[in-house]
Amino acid sequence: MKSFQILITTCSSDVSSCCSDYGIAMFLYIMKQALLLIQIAVPTILVVMAIVQLIKMMISPDDKKSVKSLYNKFIAAVFVFFTPLMVNVVLSILPDGFEVAACWESAEAIAEAMKNEPRHTVSHTSTKKQTVNLENYRIVTETDMDTTDSAKGSTGNKSKSNKKVDTSKTAGQKIVNYALNFVGNPYVWGGSSLTDGCDCSHFVYLVLKDVGAYKGAYTTSSNWVRLGKEVKGGLANAQAGDVVVYDGHVGIYDGKKYLVEAKGKAYGITHDRAPQNSSRRLLGVRRFV
Repeated sequence: MKSFQILITTCSSDVSSCCSDYGIAMFLYIMKQALLLIQIAVPTILVVMAIVQLIKMMISPDDKKSVKSLYNKFIAAVFVFFTPLMVNVVLSILPDGFEVAACWESAEAIAEAMKNEPRHTVSHTSTKKQTVNLENYRIVTETDMDTTDSAKGSTGNKSKSNKKVDTSKTAGQKIVNYALNFVGNPYVWGGSSLTDGCDCSHFVYLVLKDVGAYKGAYTTSSNWVRLGKEVKGGLANAQAGDVVVYDGHVGIYDGKKYLVEAKGKAYGITHDRAPQNSSRRLLGVRRFV
């Protein structure tokens, strides 16, 4: 029953759950390989048996049982050959709300990525990384300074001179530095804790909210492509702190090579995958600083 429930898990409430731990993707990858083997091996065996049966019929042309047996083998060979094709068609036309359908097309790419990527061990100890001092990571923007100045009137200049205003790059690096504090913590679908566990969309939301880069409401993974400012040129022009949005996943670019992301149950929160290596379709790169 548990396996059946996993296969029909919907992605409508949070599309980041699709293939979140890659377990279903690997199951489907094995299933595809098995179907391919069956599609080739079984019809081949049946054809060989049919040829043997045909030779027997030539020796004993009056044997009606041999004719029926030959017919049955032919029907079986055709059926077995086309069954994998029918399975592929059915799973391809199912709504993306079914996790098995959402993962079917990308199963091979995910399996290949898992073979090539370094494994990240999730800490299962009772001691999790604690929330750090946010004051070291909070972003002070020009807008924040203007608001402070207006509120303080003539005394605003003193406040402004004592605060460092973050540029887009320094603010972006603060986002990355804060996110890196939680690498190794667990992935929990629907979770909203950077220490006890969260999914990919909550991870990005909590990190940006904590440092002050985003003040809006929580949103699911793919919807991040509608927020912030579009980075023209996508990954080619991405910088530290930019949010990389995929179809069903989201992460934070470190500005150098990798994503900081809540990758999945088997991985937890990681910093070991290049953004271009994801098997998911890239929707865009967004900037919040």
